[in-house]
Amino acid sequence: MKIHYREFKPSLALQPYVDNYWFQVFDGAANEVSPIQTCLPLGMSQIIIHVNRHDCFAFFDNEWKRLPDAFFVGIYKDAVTWKTSGYSVCFGINLKPESLMKLFKIPASTVFNSYTDINNFVSKKVAVLSEKMFDIECPVLLTKLAEEFLFTQLRNMKEERNFVDEATKMIRQSKGKISIEDLSRHLYVSERKLQRGFKDYLGTSPKTYTRIIRFRNAYEYVQQARQKEAISWVDVSYHHGYADQAHLIRDFKEFTGTIPTNVIHSKGGFYQLSEELIY
Repeated sequence: MKIHYREFKPSLALQPYVDNYWFQVFDGAANEVSPIQTCLPLGMSQIIIHVNRHDCFAFFDNEWKRLPDAFFVGIYKDAVTWKTSGYSVCFGINLKPESLMKLFKIPASTVFNSYTDINNFVSKKVAVLSEKMFDIECPVLLTKLAEEFLFTQLRNMKEERNFVDEATKMIRQSKGKISIEDLSRHLYVSERKLQRGFKDYLGTSPKTYTRIIRFRNAYEYVQQARQKEAISWVDVSYHHGYADQAHLIRDFKEFTGTIPTNVIHSKGGFYQLSEELIY
């Protein structure tokens, strides 16, 4: 089975809300099952659409469950494994987690470490988007439809800044190397209020979100570095704010389910970092 994966950058005006768009094609024989795919916790919320409405299954609660044709995904703290078969086409919108509330009035906390069918929400706007995308297999056109839809949401949005938005931005800007104490001090809110705000808006604690972002930056760094040079895990630990190499390995094992070297040498199983990023 051939698997093709690409990522696309959002327009400049949407970059505060959208990380990227992604397009993935599984091109196999009718009864050919894909290699198990592992979706890593990278601190994003997502809208995922199986544009040709082919069956895809994710492993939850010790069984394979069919995924909806279009669904919201919250911030994950665990790796998620999934698979498909035959010919399958998927398109995704990776959102900064606070954007669910800003653009759709949906707190990311409602889908923390889980997913839900788009049709479960009162607002049907995203369902209309998915209907437009079904049966379209051109990534450029899918991206265009996503951009048009998100620009409409952006125009209708009332900007309401709050300390959780500011905190998530600071955590990403620091690449997960900021302490909760420093966050609290910079934002002039108590640590208790910060904890409560994160739980209400994102479904997790500021510490967990910070650890996920730190892991993400370390993961992306080693994915890029492995193309050019041998990786020093001691250096990776030092430059990404880990106390030591053992600390780095613990986080990798928690967020991927395996040790760092297995992630780096995986042949396509961990697919979020594209080697073909389209601007």
